[in-house]
Amino acid sequence: MRFTRSERTDLVISMTLAEIFLLILFVIWYGYSTILGNPDENALLKEQLNRLQNENERFSKELRQAKDKIDDLQRRLDIWRNLTDFENPPSSAEFEEWKKEACRSNPKCEEDNVLVHAVVVKGKISMKLLTQTSRLSEWFENKGYTLPKVNVNITDSNIIKTFLGRVRDFYSSTNMEGTECRFDYRLTYGSKEDYYDGRELFERYFYPAGLSRVVD
Repeated sequence: MRFTRSERTDLVISMTLAEIFLLILFVIWYGYSTILGNPDENALLKEQLNRLQNENERFSKELRQAKDKIDDLQRRLDIWRNLTDFENPPSSAEFEEWKKEACRSNPKCEEDNVLVHAVVVKGKISMKLLTQTSRLSEWFENKGYTLPKVNVNITDSNIIKTFLGRVRDFYSSTNMEGTECRFDYRLTYGSKEDYYDGRELFERYFYPAGLSRVVD
C-alpha cells in the first residue's frame, strides 16, 4: 500500500501525538505514585516506623531501669555514709583497711600494730618479732622479761608459747573501761592443716593482718 505525502505526514503527526499523550499519562502516573507512594515503599516505611517505635519503647524501658538502679545506688550510698566515715566510696585498699577495723572488737595497741610474722609449714611453727614498740618493751622490762629481738626467727615452741602468754598479760595491763588493746600478726602457711593450726594458735592473741601460702 502506498501513502501520499499528506497521508504520511498525518500518520507521523498522529504517532507523535500518541507518544506525547502516553508521555503525559506516564508523568501524571509517576507524580500520582510519588504523592501516594509505591505500595512496596509504603510497606517498607511502615516496617521502619514500627521498628523505630519498638526501639523507642526498648530505650524507654532501659532508661527507666537505669533510673531505678541509680536511685537504688543512691540509697545504698546514703546508708554507707551513715554507717562509715567515708563521704564517697573508698578505694579497694581503703575499704580493706576499714573492713579490718570494723571487725575489731579490740582497738590497736600501736599505730604500727603488726607485731609478729608466724610461719607454719608441714606442722612446724616458727615466729619472729616484726617491731618493738616502746609500750611493749617498757612493760617487758618492768616485768623483768626479755623481749625477743626483731627479725630473729624463733622455732622453739616453748619460747613461742611463753611469749604469747606474756603478750596476753600485756593486754590485760592495757584494760581501760573493760577494753584491751590487741596486736595484729601475719601468717604464712603450707597446707590446709597448717593454715588451720596457725590460725587456731595465733588468733587467740592477735588479729590477722595478712594470710599467705608458701609458693612451692
